[in-house]
Amino acid sequence: MDNMVLLIEDEPKTGEMLKKALETEDINVEWHKDGASALETFEKGKFDLVILDLKLPKMSGDEVLEKIRGIDPYVEVLIYTNYQDPPVMKKLINLGIEAYVNKGPEADLWDTVEAVKKKLDPFSEDEQEDLLNSLPENTFSKDDIKDA
Repeated sequence: MDNMVLLIEDEPKTGEMLKKALETEDINVEWHKDGASALETFEKGKFDLVILDLKLPKMSGDEVLEKIRGIDPYVEVLIYTNYQDPPVMKKLINLGIEAYVNKGPEADLWDTVEAVKKKLDPFSEDEQEDLLNSLPENTFSKDDIKDA
């Protein structure tokens, strides 16, 4: 996988564990511990997915998401938190999040990794082949999809 993920997580142990777990799956991760520095990096780079905690120093996760949507309204965002405030959750839904994953003592790190992988590569090779075969001839080749 040549995907680039922006991880925004202020808890050192949580961020380090998730970053290492994702990297074992060949996912490139840029990790920031606060929203302000993450936004600076986001403005300069191309990311396929953002993993965003809601409780951050300097700026809340929903504020970060609002600014991310102003820069790139189409990047996929996975909320990674154990914080659940109904007004904030409503704001997140309105800003367009693709997934919500609970973290904390009961959370399974590898379930989170699988959720990220599913967002980055939603189709198996067989599903990709079936999709390409269902298109009219001369529309796309497999190489076109890989180059996109």
